[in-house]
Amino acid sequence: MSLVTIDSDMRALIAAQRLCFAATVTADGRPNLSPKGTVRVWDDHHIFFCDIASPGTRANLERHPWMELNVVDALSRRGYRFFGRASIHRDDAVFRDAVERITREEGTMYSIECVVLLAVERALPLVSPGYEHVPDEWRMRSMWRERRRVLDGEFERHLGDRVPQRGV
Repeated sequence: MSLVTIDSDMRALIAAQRLCFAATVTADGRPNLSPKGTVRVWDDHHIFFCDIASPGTRANLERHPWMELNVVDALSRRGYRFFGRASIHRDDAVFRDAVERITREEGTMYSIECVVLLAVERALPLVSPGYEHVPDEWRMRSMWRERRRVLDGEFERHLGDRVPQRGV
């Protein structure tokens, strides 16, 4: 198995996002997509995230270790699809190093069940078709900053009408 080298653009995008979507397959062959807020580059060929509240993802990977992680920058409308074989780590050096790093970088401690380490066998770019009409990434980001401002305002007005609820 040949692993892909995670280049500087991939690293920068992952570092800026910290959020990815993990695609796995359930026991009955159905797709499972789950957000992960602790994605980081482990080394030149691996990406990891901490399983904080993902029993479904963990169970799927214990049966079928293949996974795809999508990391996309919302303003640039581009990102990457990382595909490969995942390994689950508990009570080993990978687990301890990853938990220490997340705790240091996030400034908080999570209850972490395990660390999922993805050996990246394929990395494909994700690029919005919007670039057919927008000449460059700087203009795309500028356009989406304004759109986000409007969309965020609409959503915040919606939130103002709701009774506060934790995480709902």
